[in-house]
Amino acid sequence: MALVAIVFAVLMLIGIPIAFVVGIISVWLLFDAGGSQFLLLVPQRVFAGLNVFTIMAIPFFFLAAELMTASRAIEDIVKLADALVGWLRGGLAHVNVIGSALFSTMSGSALADIATLGSIEITAMEKMGYDKRFATALTVASSIIGAIIPPSIILMLYASVAQVSVAAIFLAAIVPGLLLTALLMLVVVFLARKYDFPRRETRISPREFVSITVNAALPLLMPVIILGGIMSGIFTATEAAAVAVAYVLIIGLFIKRTLKFSDIPGCLLRAGIMTSTVFMVLATANVFGWFIGLERIPENIAKFLISLASDPVILLLLIIGVLLVVGMIMDSGAALIVMAPILAPVAVSGGIDPVHFGIVMALTLVVGLTTPPVGPCLFAAASVSRLKIETICVAMLPFYAVQVVFLLILALVPEVSLALPRWAGLIN
Repeated sequence: MALVAIVFAVLMLIGIPIAFVVGIISVWLLFDAGGSQFLLLVPQRVFAGLNVFTIMAIPFFFLAAELMTASRAIEDIVKLADALVGWLRGGLAHVNVIGSALFSTMSGSALADIATLGSIEITAMEKMGYDKRFATALTVASSIIGAIIPPSIILMLYASVAQVSVAAIFLAAIVPGLLLTALLMLVVVFLARKYDFPRRETRISPREFVSITVNAALPLLMPVIILGGIMSGIFTATEAAAVAVAYVLIIGLFIKRTLKFSDIPGCLLRAGIMTSTVFMVLATANVFGWFIGLERIPENIAKFLISLASDPVILLLLIIGVLLVVGMIMDSGAALIVMAPILAPVAVSGGIDPVHFGIVMALTLVVGLTTPPVGPCLFAAASVSRLKIETICVAMLPFYAVQVVFLLILALVPEVSLALPRWAGLIN
């Protein structure tokens, strides 16, 4: 396994895509274990990795997010966020955070948050007199809310790989998503007082507030439909994703009329590209996961880690440390697909609830989206703001501290994640 780790790192460093890295290593391991006869199993395992009904929700969620962006629903969301918190000291900074929390209910992706909200938020904050470094750092920090609050793509991946309930993992993410939103707003409150950030001087009349709320209500009903349908048993997670696409099409084309038929092909193309990337990794990772299961590698790792720390909390903190390092050098989705088959059995053997572990694992890897040297959200924000990565990282220091506190709370207080699914009767 040490040799595998070295080869994996070398292939990643020379720029080979993660799907091909996992595939090459899997084929090598299978050939080494059983010769050419084992290679005959590769196509079967590749197909098995994609022959899962649950993951069919992923392209539909990608498409729903693309259609929602094309229908300009983001403008309504930003206006609602401004109406709610824009009057506070540092109002636009609060709008940045609340806007990400609201948009997360439609996007399921941190990068989608940066791509759609990033340029709007950073430009608006700079015009209002905020330091550009702070505006960019806050945009990066708040973007990861998009990967937490359902419908979250990374949580959908974990549910598929670890074979846990999608409804349970979605419910388990709601309180952590709100907790991170609150922690970021507390930092903004502190910095707003320290640096005397501006606030919105104009008042919004009750009539204007009602109009803004009504305009934003239709887009924000989508997560209610998704979670409500799944929880009530009306449809599965995959069917819920398809319903979300139909809902966005109806409100975009016929109710709000902000989506054009000419926008749909571009949305389909972008959703298809993102889906193909994820599915390639899923397919090759299934070969790798089948091999490590055959070799009983998770059992051996579990024995080793449990020998180091028999207490579930200490074990979880050790795993978080490993995942923080992994998240720095790998994309969060790819890292989850590769690492979950190894670490999820370890966590369960150590007495950790699989839903709780899924939340901790996914959100630890999501933090890696904001950390160098890979940090996709950092690079996306750098391209929008025209700042250097190093400059953004320095401005991110208070938010890195918040992320550490957030992960510690998740690890030390399991009920933050488990209270809602337990109340709903989805877990014991």
